Amino acid sequence: MLGDRIFAEVDRAADEIVDFAARLIRIPTVNPPGEDYEACASVIGDQLRAHGADVQLLPAIGRIEHTPQHPRINVIGRHAGSSDGPAIHLNGHFDVVPTGLGWTRDPFGGEIVDGRLYGRGSCDMKAGLAAAVFAVEAIRRAGIKSAAPIEVSGTVDEESGGFAGVAWLAENRLLSRERTKAVIIPEPFGVDRVCVGHRGVYWFEVIAQGRIAHGSMPYLGINAIDGMSHSARRCLAG
Repeated sequence: MLGDRIFAEVDRAADEIVDFAARLIRIPTVNPPGEDYEACASVIGDQLRAHGADVQLLPAIGRIEHTPQHPRINVIGRHAGSSDGPAIHLNGHFDVVPTGLGWTRDPFGGEIVDGRLYGRGSCDMKAGLAAAVFAVEAIRRAGIKSAAPIEVSGTVDEESGGFAGVAWLAENRLLSRERTKAVIIPEPFGVDRVCVGHRGVYWFEVIAQGRIAHGSMPYLGINAIDGMSHSARRCLAG
């Protein structure tokens, strides 16, 4: 069966997958402020290119986060399908949050000890990105030609909203209804948990206006805080 052939290639590539994830972890892509994005995008691009993909390194031109000191560089590798329709798109972000305290190992060491990979991003989500890159490669190594094109993207700034990452790809029509059939994101929800769709985020500003009154006659005033609490309860209730 086709699935068995693909799974066999995944098993054969296990050491390669872990090594690639470890190499990504050793690049300290800390956000904020957005360190070493270009280096990480290049490593991902080189791996995708080695797998036969057509690779683009894409600076997030026009975004205020994209600066000479901290360039926002995304990467997409595209594998042609037997047809030229919309692509299946696998996406993962390669930025990580700051290390924080309490580490007993180098957070950017990419050490493998007792079958575990240690380092910032080993869960969220450089390992998932490595899995995506090699999932597509396993299909290729199994000698199977996908009907649809398959794309793999590594994007920036997910930990700070994704505006220079996935949002930038969407705004520039690199992710779109016409170009993209489905998107798979291997975020670390657990090996047995698959979500169809995902909640997004919506930023807005609410202004509550009140009316002052003397403390002896509060009934003549309007308390803006009370009004805001009613709005909050409505939002929480959906």
